[in-house]
Amino acid sequence: MVENALVAEDIDAAGRLVTFLDEHGLAVRGALWLYDSDAERWRFVIAFREARKDVTSFYLDVAKATSKAAPHDLLDLSRVDIVDPDRSIFTALKGVIGVEGNSRVRFSKNRINGVYLEDAMIYRLPA
Repeated sequence: MVENALVAEDIDAAGRLVTFLDEHGLAVRGALWLYDSDAERWRFVIAFREARKDVTSFYLDVAKATSKAAPHDLLDLSRVDIVDPDRSIFTALKGVIGVEGNSRVRFSKNRINGVYLEDAMIYRLPA
């Protein structure tokens, strides 16, 4: 199924997920929707403040925390990618734009530090 439209329901659910994770001790450092034109789909990408050797452990912690929430309130974890903040899209965007709290900034058709962003909706990004 092609997911080339980012709908309001997904935008809101992702924002609720970021807030939920913060409130449950999983401090989000960066979060954004990122459009992959090759796959014709949107993915929600999260990086946490805490450093770990293996990001897989974050998936387990996120799954445990979100299992207690109402399933329709938060973004489905099958649409979420958890990445290392020091080796990801967040590295390229660092210092270019800062988005605090749980805001939303649309960033489309831009090349930043050698990385082309077809389309992105940034929720949080340290300056």
